[in-house]
Amino acid sequence: GYDEELYLRTKGYEGKMYPQEMEYLGEDHSLQSRLARARAKVHAALDSILPSNESGIMKAMLTGDKDDIPAESYRLYARAGIVHVLCISGLHMSVLALYVSFFMEKILKQTKRVSAVATMLAALSFLLFIGFTPSAVRAVTMICVVMTARVLFRSHDRLNEIALAALLILFIEPLYLFHIGFQLSFVTVLGLCIAAEHIERRGREGRSWKDDLRESLAFSFYASLFSFPLAAYYFYYISPAGILANLVIIPLSGLLLGMGIFSAFLGMFWMPLGVFAAGSVYGILKIFEMTCTLLLQLPFAYVPVGRPAEGVILLYYGLLFFWLKYSERKGSWKGAAILCIALWCAVFENQLFRKETTVTFLDVGQGDAAVIHTWEGNTYLVDGGGEYGKEFGENVGHTVLLPYLEFLGVTEVEAAFLSHPDRDHMTGLLEIMEYMPMKRFYLGEYPYEVTKDFVFLKEMLEKYQTTLYTVDDRSHSPDEEWLCLAPVSEFFFSEGEDNHGSMVLKYTVGDTEVLFTGDMSFECEQLLLKKNADVSADILKVSHHGSKYSSNNDFLRAVAAKAAVISCGEENLYGHPHTETLERLAEAGTEIYRTDVSGSIQVKLKQDGTFMIETMAERNPLYERIKKTVEKR
Repeated sequence: GYDEELYLRTKGYEGKMYPQEMEYLGEDHSLQSRLARARAKVHAALDSILPSNESGIMKAMLTGDKDDIPAESYRLYARAGIVHVLCISGLHMSVLALYVSFFMEKILKQTKRVSAVATMLAALSFLLFIGFTPSAVRAVTMICVVMTARVLFRSHDRLNEIALAALLILFIEPLYLFHIGFQLSFVTVLGLCIAAEHIERRGREGRSWKDDLRESLAFSFYASLFSFPLAAYYFYYISPAGILANLVIIPLSGLLLGMGIFSAFLGMFWMPLGVFAAGSVYGILKIFEMTCTLLLQLPFAYVPVGRPAEGVILLYYGLLFFWLKYSERKGSWKGAAILCIALWCAVFENQLFRKETTVTFLDVGQGDAAVIHTWEGNTYLVDGGGEYGKEFGENVGHTVLLPYLEFLGVTEVEAAFLSHPDRDHMTGLLEIMEYMPMKRFYLGEYPYEVTKDFVFLKEMLEKYQTTLYTVDDRSHSPDEEWLCLAPVSEFFFSEGEDNHGSMVLKYTVGDTEVLFTGDMSFECEQLLLKKNADVSADILKVSHHGSKYSSNNDFLRAVAAKAAVISCGEENLYGHPHTETLERLAEAGTEIYRTDVSGSIQVKLKQDGTFMIETMAERNPLYERIKKTVEKR
């Protein structure tokens, strides 16, 4: 779902270029280059006074450069709901404004009007230094409105500040409307403004520390309440733990930013003193880490929910605004009840009305991987892909399969079927084991060659205590939708030919049948036909990535598929799919879909026997075709 073109356009880029030669002409002394060199000096200072992990976090907080944030730290902060501290946001800008105002008024004894002007200049300068991100522009605009009101002795209104900031940003770049930073920033600050209105009604006289704690909790609750739908839409989870985490993180963030700036400044001129000052920075970051780790032990601290539909998000905000606006009116419960019912129906509309099951053939390059997500909420995996030459933990299971499962909101796999223990089918499944439980794991009843990969498979199953079932054409799956056609019992081919032992599965939804063939060989196809196995299906996952040594004419006529899916890598070394296979499929009257051409392919199966096929991406966008043309020339 990543729209690279939209993302680049919001950053001000119109296209891509692929230079073949580069020539050094000299140094660039523009303001942009000077600012880049200044940021590099801050980075060097942070690297010299802090360990690498903490340095990467502080670079993000002080300069907006998130490239060096450790992946584990980012995942921890994100799951705990405090990822906002890792990017330049309203929190950082507000702290900066408070520091400047305090310094001007309390230390230099300047008037409020002078301190307001200085605060605006400092905020604008910092914005220029870090770059014009939507959240930072929004915060600086609101700060400038408040400070301008102070200079002119006028009052200011929070909603007008938000509207003015939005209009300014969209005037500069209208596409920011689709930017996650823009949406989250404005929705969250809107929640904070509404929280402020509700809290101010209760008055501030005779307050105790309990009242302050209750107020802080209310602000954190409202901010989370407004940001949850967008967090679910873009990240596929919500973090209720953030409501509590912010009670610790927000107060310490001001001190962290102040000490971070001070330590970096000292580190650029006298490193020993900078290291000494950075001790407080290190300590605060460790408190952040311990807070997140502790809170994530709580039940429902981190809840994977998958991506909600746009209609669900609109209904959620409609119910939220209705509750905030009319909750105190007599009879308002009726309207709230109607909205709640509508929201409930929208969330569960597939289970209630459509009852649609999806079979998605993921684009994992030269390999096989399919995800079946039923309308009841069960998830099955048929193979998991795997690229040769990529390390375990960094392969397609982590980069392709896991993000899609998170997109669906999957927390456990009902069953995984491995057609045969080849790396391009197996690696992704084993990587998924490290993230979520698998209730059952199926492998063919066949004397597979005992390779390093096969031994590793057994070790992973034992490590994660996953139950292994070996099946053949006599076996009965506990799930009635699945039927195993191969391996054929008591019939083994020559040793070392694991493709001959590929598991062949038929999956049935209503009147629609999908046939998964793994890397089944020509000989196995003939064997199935000889024993009169029912191989007919509406959708065929073509065997062995479209190899000419599979999918013979007799077999294709027996299957009589309306659509065939070929899972293979773009410009792979084997030349898959072979021309002979494509010709045989065309002769059989089968519509062909290929992952190397159309990306991931999703089939929506309905209970009435109909299905719809949708391709996810255009494999060769314009700039890639230009690049290839240039390379060929």
